[in-house]
Amino acid sequence: MEEIEGQVWADWIRERNDPKTPRTKPEALDDITVLDLSYNSYAGCYCSSMLAEFGAEVLRVEPPQGDFIRTCTPYGILYKGEGLNYLGEGRNKFHITLNLEKPDGREILKGLVAQADVLIETYRPGVMDGWRIGYEDLKKINPQLIFASITAHGQFGPMSASHMADYDNIIQARSASQYDTGEILPEGKTYDEYPWAVPTKAGPWIGWVESGTHMAVGILAALHWRELTGDGQALDVASEEAYASIEDWAAVWYQGAGVVNERFGSLNTAGWLYCFAPTKDGAVFLGGLRLEMWQAFADMVGKWDEWGAAGWKDLTPFMEKDGQLKWSALVFTETRKYTNKELVGMSVEYAKKGRLAPITPVVAPVCSPEEAMQDANWLDRGIFTPIDDPVYGKLVVAQTQYKLTETPIRTKWVCRPVGYDNGYIYLKYMGFGPQRLKALKEAEII
Repeated sequence: MEEIEGQVWADWIRERNDPKTPRTKPEALDDITVLDLSYNSYAGCYCSSMLAEFGAEVLRVEPPQGDFIRTCTPYGILYKGEGLNYLGEGRNKFHITLNLEKPDGREILKGLVAQADVLIETYRPGVMDGWRIGYEDLKKINPQLIFASITAHGQFGPMSASHMADYDNIIQARSASQYDTGEILPEGKTYDEYPWAVPTKAGPWIGWVESGTHMAVGILAALHWRELTGDGQALDVASEEAYASIEDWAAVWYQGAGVVNERFGSLNTAGWLYCFAPTKDGAVFLGGLRLEMWQAFADMVGKWDEWGAAGWKDLTPFMEKDGQLKWSALVFTETRKYTNKELVGMSVEYAKKGRLAPITPVVAPVCSPEEAMQDANWLDRGIFTPIDDPVYGKLVVAQTQYKLTETPIRTKWVCRPVGYDNGYIYLKYMGFGPQRLKALKEAEII
């Protein structure tokens, strides 16, 4: 293994990226204040979580009754009053309440905006403007404000005025990504005959995550531009567009050849060998996108001569739909003979001693959440280290997705109840004492 001044690289980088030591180092965004006004939107929550992990002071502004997103949880399970999803996406944020439907609430927001760097909002286009707290109004108060809007269809366009909600399944459905995800419906057959051969949604809220991530990157770019020019700006991310942008080659293929990318099950229209395969005890992912890797797989399972692997010249014969269906059936017959562990071990050994070594096919087990949370590599890198939260106790939330040598991210707390930080934040930013807070609560402003 490569050494750096006498030190093994893995030890050198571990010392600087040790997940146990981030609190001893500065935070990249510790001078940035973010108002998160996202409402009924996991995208907004995810966006502000990313900024909060980098040290931004995120003020999560909810209506007095709390945000609906707190109630989304498997089987209706609540932990100390919170849905399980929000226990992750409330991390590192200060939680305050404010009724923006009331004029007094909007006036308080303006006071917060005067001291903020970023405002994230997910209301339908025109709602904030109708309340006179849209970008044109707020930039008069704070010309450096970065006003970040995440909506289903965008701030303009034929669908922008639609009342259709920005829900993850709508994002997935309209983006085209789910049209070509799922099992093949055989020609001439119906969904009644093959009820599993339907467009398949991603399990996690990937559409919301995609748009939240797009906006977080956009905010960082806008902060850099503001550093150069002193100017704020308005950002517009449409969730459907964000998710559609990961559709790989589909748009180019349709534009150039008029071909609609159809569902292909576990197989992949742009790659062979590249699929999930059944095993004795589950399934594995197989990757052999180069000819020699596909040949190595054939050799690894003892089919070099029978399949004529030595005579293969390129991947073209295997790439067409009929070719993939034919060869996948042969491949799956072989993978069913082994367990996940056996196939992974065979690939590792082939890379050492095989005919084409160090060339080898990629083999990875399909892990359950339990297996992932017990994975030695993930545990070592700290993603599932429990957080000892003062309100919710010791909980595991996915964290530390980045490793930075100088400004590492960290999870300081997991979540907060609705309005938990009203006293601290309103005193810090607005100078409101207990009597003022009591009056605002009685008036249903907070």
